Amino acid sequence: MRKINYSFLFTAILGLSMLLAQPARADDFANSAVGRQLIDLGIKFLDDPGDFFFNLHTDNEDLSPLPKERNGSLRWNFFPTTLPFTWANLSAKVKIKNDSGYWPQIDLSAEYGNILALKAVKSSNDNGQEIKPSFTDYSFGATASKVMNEKTRIFGGVKFASVNMDVTFSTPVVLGDFNMSSLHFAVADTSFFMGLSQKTGDNCYTVAQLGYGCKYNKITSRLMLVYPHLELGLDIFPEGLLVIQPFLAWHWYF
Repeated sequence: MRKINYSFLFTAILGLSMLLAQPARADDFANSAVGRQLIDLGIKFLDDPGDFFFNLHTDNEDLSPLPKERNGSLRWNFFPTTLPFTWANLSAKVKIKNDSGYWPQIDLSAEYGNILALKAVKSSNDNGQEIKPSFTDYSFGATASKVMNEKTRIFGGVKFASVNMDVTFSTPVVLGDFNMSSLHFAVADTSFFMGLSQKTGDNCYTVAQLGYGCKYNKITSRLMLVYPHLELGLDIFPEGLLVIQPFLAWHWYF
């Protein structure tokens, strides 16, 4: 059995909602409208933590088509994964076929990430042997896009994504009737998506995207503003812990 000596890790992951699990603070705040909402969010997280992390993983991805004059890109999502969760990530896209005649442009994409805070945590089993908590985050996909006019492209494709975590806490975290001594989940799904990319300037685009996950019947959508090296957007999860997740990312074309 794995034991982690730093209970702050779980608190950092849950954020403010988990602070309500401390009785001294809950007494002053739990009965307020904001307090009740945060407690509901905390309970929803405890009920399905895998869904929360899977939605965060989606912020790390970019499945929109590459600009027609570019051959590839690298992307780093800064918020809300690297900050505040120390979730390092890198996604890459490469063009394997140009838009020509009846054939669309084809791009391949891949993403990998890891939570750096877990690397600093020391854990041990019952025999005193040091064991690291495990976390894996990756995805890969393919996107086909077709030019509709000078500024507009439609696109669609498929992706596979997987997020897994296995962590055990030395001190259980209690929230109401919930008692969590470990955080273990394995979430993987194949999704189909389609969208529209509108060119608004030199290396500037507005992207709207809708996706559907086959295994969990999960609907997602994205609105994104793409600037040279910068992306600002919203990922929308109708049934998620946080319905609207803003994100901030940087990219580099080549």
